[in-house]
Amino acid sequence: MISRYIVIVLAFVAASMRASQGAWVEAAGLACLGGGLIALKLGESRPAMKRVAYLAFILAAVTIGVVLIRRYS
Repeated sequence: MISRYIVIVLAFVAASMRASQGAWVEAAGLACLGGGLIALKLGESRPAMKRVAYLAFILAAVTIGVVLIRRYS
């Protein structure tokens, strides 16, 4: 379980670094990843939070798609 917390912290640290570099789409994707992992953990006790987690993961996947399209266009 410690690894989940490490990934959450790393996602938010990386998001803040990307935001400071002006890469807002990448920062939003990383923040969605961290937020989704937190919501998934909270979903163990509150089932409604699982929907929030899935929404955050979908938004993270969309940002990955946007970044790939921008990179290879």
